[in-house]
Amino acid sequence: MPTIPVRRLGAAGIVTDMNPADLEDPSVFTAGVNVRFRNGRVSRGPIPRTVHTLDFEPGHALAIPPSSGGYDEVVMVAADFSAVKRLNGDTLEDLTPAGQEAASEGTPITSCFLGGVSYINRDTHAPIYKAPGDSAYQTLPAWPDGYRCKVLRSYKDQLIALGVTKAGAYYPTMVKWSDLSSFGAPPGSWDPTSTTNSAGENIVNEMQHTIVDGLALRNSFIIYCTNSVWQMDYVGGDFIYQFTKLFDESGVISPNCVVQVGGQHFVFDRNDIYVHDGVQPRSIADAKVREFVFDALDTARSYLCFVSHDARLSEIRFCYPSSDRLVGWHNPTTGCNRAAVFNYANGTWTFYDLPNVTGACRSALISGNSWETDQEVLWDDAQGLFLSSEGDESQHMLFAGRSDASMGLSAARLYGFDLITGGSLPQSIEPEAVKPAFVERTGLDLDNLGKNLTQYTHLQAIWPQLSIENPSDAYWQFGANDLVNTEPTWSDEMSFDPRSEAKIDINEAGKYLAYRFGVRGTGDFQLSGFDVQLVIRGRR
Repeated sequence: MPTIPVRRLGAAGIVTDMNPADLEDPSVFTAGVNVRFRNGRVSRGPIPRTVHTLDFEPGHALAIPPSSGGYDEVVMVAADFSAVKRLNGDTLEDLTPAGQEAASEGTPITSCFLGGVSYINRDTHAPIYKAPGDSAYQTLPAWPDGYRCKVLRSYKDQLIALGVTKAGAYYPTMVKWSDLSSFGAPPGSWDPTSTTNSAGENIVNEMQHTIVDGLALRNSFIIYCTNSVWQMDYVGGDFIYQFTKLFDESGVISPNCVVQVGGQHFVFDRNDIYVHDGVQPRSIADAKVREFVFDALDTARSYLCFVSHDARLSEIRFCYPSSDRLVGWHNPTTGCNRAAVFNYANGTWTFYDLPNVTGACRSALISGNSWETDQEVLWDDAQGLFLSSEGDESQHMLFAGRSDASMGLSAARLYGFDLITGGSLPQSIEPEAVKPAFVERTGLDLDNLGKNLTQYTHLQAIWPQLSIENPSDAYWQFGANDLVNTEPTWSDEMSFDPRSEAKIDINEAGKYLAYRFGVRGTGDFQLSGFDVQLVIRGRR
């Protein structure tokens, strides 16, 4: 009757793609959601908190750095491009350009920042900008009349337009760049025929695939097509830029699906998730979560996909609409319900439920009001102007989410994603946006103990190493199966209170064992390991 210790649970995170019986390490999980792994422990993932309830349906979110106004500006754009609004403390301020008209949804919105100026673009409209001190966005002044572009990005001192439409003709491999811009003002020209500025354009004839997006990487600008990746480098002279193919058979699934971290690009592609430093792509999802992600991804709505980077938690979140078996919100049509989350500090994967989100940004939540700027406001009349977050300059992960009655989301919101333990956002947890957390391991054959597949294992007891905020919200389940490709037969849910109990008695037997630990509600927990008592029986 051996007692087997299992420690450092989740050190390898979640691996969904391999057959569970082929995973020798018992600390690997085969499924899980709304959990994260850190220091050999499993804990609750970030919880959505309502930062502000919105009066429009957002399609994009961006943060303007303090250099343009003295404090961070959180800006959200309507999904139909009909409105642009800024959150200032508890107030939504309208920044919509005069005469802005709505357009049908279905194409991504992109944004960038250059020289103190914020830019927003959608291929249904001319690009818009807001300089420091402007009260609203305006149409880009020197942008050619009638031109449109799929994506607008910044590189060095210029703006880069990708996938350009002019005179009604769409050029999927055209790259167009502006003249040099000075601080606080948009570029003065986009005219490629002028001999007195640096504006230009190039239809890259060698490109065989449509340009999807681009992003700077160190001293170069990387252009992502549907099935190839190119490098754009400044060479000066008459040509100004040189275009070189980096690699084939890789690209990007949609705009807003590349982030730079530590001199590398992490890329959400059409059938893989990879990282590169400008030389060679390397999959970080293959043999781990790749099949789980792409088998369930709604490709008809791939334009909703985006990637966000949470530097505080060392997490890159690949957000997409999914129909996987674990989703908390089903049948998304206007936003993302799933994030595949890669922790680049320890190399683990996990998954989060997302409340129909359409974009994310990282920003401090300091309002424009302060004791210095509002010296005449009395304490009794402040009415919440001075929150507990006043002076908090740390960066928070913010997600814009749409309403959907069928998903139980009654309002569009700006959510703050923050940990329960160690978090710093003072806003209340949003009950409509919280889903249960759980981890699961199936297919434990114990061959590392010398057991073979003709033998049965009788699972008798477990001693968890667990701390939990609300024990009444937690449950354990245990199961077993005899055939390698069948679902375990699960026990009823069992409660466990580590404040008064040390052991859970079990009575499960089979060739393959399984267990599941879950937490409903919003309580945090820390699960680091367990000892398990079992008996290996004779052959059958």
